[in-house]
Amino acid sequence: AQKAINYRTEPLWKRMGYAPETDFTITRNFDFTNVLTNAQVGGDPQTPIFTARAGQQVRFRILNANGHARNNVFNLHGHFWQDEPYMTKSNVIGNNPLSEIKGSQYGIGPSSHYEVIPLNGAGGGRRVTGDYLYRTQASFQFDGGIWGIFRVIP
Repeated sequence: AQKAINYRTEPLWKRMGYAPETDFTITRNFDFTNVLTNAQVGGDPQTPIFTARAGQQVRFRILNANGHARNNVFNLHGHFWQDEPYMTKSNVIGNNPLSEIKGSQYGIGPSSHYEVIPLNGAGGGRRVTGDYLYRTQASFQFDGGIWGIFRVIP
């Protein structure tokens, strides 16, 4: 079985055109520079592409309903969020000035769930448009297909 987000996957071995059982001693010599670009395969990847306008408030609900006991680390490149975005000792989402600020969330495992609400909305404080990678940090899971694109448009 492969790894995926939302039952869709595009493992890096597929994008690079080699067999999944290829030994790492061979693939470490491959040029992965453009593996995530559309130029590599001639179009958008077969992973979820979430789209938002620059500055738009967005929420990623991170959930692992079941699965392997090996946890993942969710990372959304170019964005930061509050670890506990709850107001006044409640479950109401909002600004919590006492919360830690994060750029990745560890502990994504069976039955865990997190609210990721990027500060300043899509594209961050400067509202930078473009494609942002979201992924797991474990290289073998990322290579297997746990990644996608968050597209920020004007």
